[in-house]
Amino acid sequence: MSLIDTVSRTLKVLLNDAADSVQDPSRDSRQIVRELDDGIGRAERSLIEIQAQVATQQSRHDAAADRAKKYEDGAKRALQGGNEALAREALGAQTSAEAERDALAKELATLEPSVGQLKSQIDEMRQRRNDLNARSNILQAKQEIAQAKDVAAIILGGLGGKDLTGDFQKLEDKVTLSNARSDARLNSADVKSGKALEDKLADLNRGPSVEDRLEALKKQLNTPAE
Repeated sequence: MSLIDTVSRTLKVLLNDAADSVQDPSRDSRQIVRELDDGIGRAERSLIEIQAQVATQQSRHDAAADRAKKYEDGAKRALQGGNEALAREALGAQTSAEAERDALAKELATLEPSVGQLKSQIDEMRQRRNDLNARSNILQAKQEIAQAKDVAAIILGGLGGKDLTGDFQKLEDKVTLSNARSDARLNSADVKSGKALEDKLADLNRGPSVEDRLEALKKQLNTPAE
């Protein structure tokens, strides 16, 4: 393997390890839920906009249909009154109104299915969001349990290069050694100052102990020693 391949592999390993250390599953899952919430919000705003367009076009369609019917009735009355020119004009207006009505009907035929489809998609997004949110809560609980297990493993087994019990023992040993050194220094100081010799001579001047006195008293009373 060439040096370049070795360096490249090492860099990939370092990058992957860095990515693993940065990644937080529960945090990332909550971010996915937030992104779904944003998507649902945008879809709902789009739905409102489309519904407004449908309502507007429906109103224009109904108005055009009403005008077409009005012009048709007007043409009939004009003919009944013997005014053929007026009837022709009314029929022309009827034709224009019907053309507008039909064009709006085509637009509505395009928009209305989109409304139904978008509503269905929003409902599906909400269901998916709720499902992922529930799974996110479970994931967070599992991650907390895993982290607690890791802490317990570190404390009990010394994993991850940590031996807490051993570290504590080292601290105790350090204090014990420090006390021993202090005692040694004090003994050395006592010897140098002559205090140790004075203590030995003082022991010679001390009277008999209680036990010595008891033995002597027993001998006086001819009482055998136990």
